[in-house]
Amino acid sequence: MRDNFRIKPQPRSTIEIHAALTDYIRQRPDVGLDKFLLNLAFDPASPFDPKARRSLRKGFLLAVLVVTGLVGTFVYFNFF
Repeated sequence: MRDNFRIKPQPRSTIEIHAALTDYIRQRPDVGLDKFLLNLAFDPASPFDPKARRSLRKGFLLAVLVVTGLVGTFVYFNFF
């Protein structure tokens, strides 16, 4: 008797699920890998001037310089 009130899920194909998720993500411009990477590399956008240019975060810039130096050192001592 209790199972009569339970909502049964409808089977959907993978194409329908992919299309639904794609539409959901496109409707939400604040979600996505590109936004995550931009927020990781740049300072937060100004709520008063959203079109203003964003500057690089100092920690991100330092990390990029250190990784570039390590890769350059590795390549120099192993291949030259």
